[in-house]
Amino acid sequence: MISTEEDLKIESESTSTSRVCASWYRRRVPSVGPSVERRATRQSAANGFWPWLVLLIAILPAVWHVVDFPEDVDDEYPGVLRPTFSRRPPPAYRLAEPGDTIDRIVIYTGAGAAVLALLSLMVSLPGGRDARLSAFGIGLAALWHGATPWPTFDGWHGLGFHVAFDPTAPLGVRAAVGCLEVVLGGLIIVPTIRLLRNPRAAIAAARREQVFGLLVAAGLLAVARQVEIPGVEPVGYWPRCFLVWSLVALNCVLVRTWPAGRPSRPASKIAIYLLGIGLWLGLVVCGVWMARYHRPLHRLHTVVPGKIYISAMPTAWGLETANARHHFKTVINVFPEDTPQRSPLLDEELRFVREHHIKYYGSPSDPTKADAFLDQTLQIAQDPNAWPILVHCHGCMDRSPAWMGIYRFVVEGRPLLGILQEIERHRGYRPKAGVTVLYNRVLPPRAGARYDADPTGQVLRWAQSGVTGPPPEDQPARANQSTLSGDHARGRDVPK
Repeated sequence: MISTEEDLKIESESTSTSRVCASWYRRRVPSVGPSVERRATRQSAANGFWPWLVLLIAILPAVWHVVDFPEDVDDEYPGVLRPTFSRRPPPAYRLAEPGDTIDRIVIYTGAGAAVLALLSLMVSLPGGRDARLSAFGIGLAALWHGATPWPTFDGWHGLGFHVAFDPTAPLGVRAAVGCLEVVLGGLIIVPTIRLLRNPRAAIAAARREQVFGLLVAAGLLAVARQVEIPGVEPVGYWPRCFLVWSLVALNCVLVRTWPAGRPSRPASKIAIYLLGIGLWLGLVVCGVWMARYHRPLHRLHTVVPGKIYISAMPTAWGLETANARHHFKTVINVFPEDTPQRSPLLDEELRFVREHHIKYYGSPSDPTKADAFLDQTLQIAQDPNAWPILVHCHGCMDRSPAWMGIYRFVVEGRPLLGILQEIERHRGYRPKAGVTVLYNRVLPPRAGARYDADPTGQVLRWAQSGVTGPPPEDQPARANQSTLSGDHARGRDVPK
């Protein structure tokens, strides 16, 4: 087809107009050049890197607690040295206790995962809901696991997942926990099975969101929680840490994959934030209460199962709950209450023992009567008619553990090394220098030959003597390489 002169003129004007429009558009809308692409790449890398940084920050304190030995001086007895008798720093053993700090962190992070998953389910589009539903179930299961520490501190069956298979637990408790296991298992397994029907698509989606590595790490750490590392102390420390890190990784995944731009309205965003905070606080309060129900007496510790227990000063609720499980016949308070440090909980305790016809023995404030009271309590502890016995002070950090050590050495005949290790691990710290002074005073008159022959007894005498040389050579390595705070504080050579 041949174009006329008029057609050519129209075509020329059209081409000129197009060029003008294109020039205007280039001026108004800058093109995506290499620098913009580089910035986008760096931002994408940063978005994928920050969760790993958070995970690293969570790991560092755990490593620190197994290498950092306390070195402080006891101001009450600054001239008495304080060896560490445990293989690892005592705080690590305390953290590894069921229901202690690490399990509390499991409660917090498990609640966080459950809330993040639930809220993202509420605001997300239909796609990806299976993964969030599974994460919701995992968060709740972790929360329940952290809130029901096992093994319990006093032989009680507890309310953890294991109780469904415990023949000693009441049938109703076993059935209730079994139903909870079925519900949580369904929340986790069913959505996961749906996801795995198309594993390639699931992996591709995780890679696209830059969370595939985090998910793998979370899964491996959760599996590692189930395995105790043989010969590694403190027992239970690293498996509990693995669970915390797994939950930290899961929380990072949920934050990283939060539905973009949802909710869109500012008012809806504020409502979601407030709802999330409220739900998280509610779950944490429930979890902490459940953990407290497992250990109703603060710092509860079994000395002889079914016979002797130590604890901090009990509250009325704690004493009521613990007594329903153990039916105490005797309570021994090793803190002198007729002093300005009298506990505000004493009146509740005295009322409880009167109402329940429990024998009560209180420590005298007169120092001249202290030895007689100690001998009396050791005799009571050996009387079957007095069992079960609860021995307590105010915090179960000094007096009650020290009494336990005396009982173990004088009555049970155990070596001092194991006794001091038990005290360190219960306290989460080295015994105060006053315990060294106390043992050097009260143990020789009651078991002199054994105390003289016990290698750790020689170390305690050396620690109180203020000698700057090394302790006896036949002591365990940790005592020979002890972080003797008195030496450090005075700039003297630490025994090697």
